Amino acid sequence: MKLTRKQTALRYNWYVQLAVDAAALLVFALSWHRGVVLFPWVAALLLVSLGNVFACGRSLLGTLKRMLPNEEYQRLAARYFPYGNRWLWTMLQYKQMKGMAGENGRAVLRLWLGVIGVCAGSMLAIYLASYLLTIVL
Repeated sequence: MKLTRKQTALRYNWYVQLAVDAAALLVFALSWHRGVVLFPWVAALLLVSLGNVFACGRSLLGTLKRMLPNEEYQRLAARYFPYGNRWLWTMLQYKQMKGMAGENGRAVLRLWLGVIGVCAGSMLAIYLASYLLTIVL
């Protein structure tokens, strides 16, 4: 079975990030029109995007619990999530988790890493766009 993003809880994080990107485009268009960068809105968008990254970790745990057999989930949870949801720890332990997980677990981890990459790329794009607008305006 090929696992897709639409089958997991990560789809909501994807949709939130698309909404944040649309809001960022609106803020940048208004900034260009007014001639002033709206820094409070840019900061708020970056914080919402960072919150979305934290929510991705929670979605990962829920998706792993739903998609994996109970024994495999318990083994991964006991080994890699002893203190709950730590998305940074998960990124640092990605290769080890990938080695311990089965086929479905690896598919979920690949999807999760892709969504985290989209969130990080979006935050970088928002920051760079605001910086470039500051230079231009």
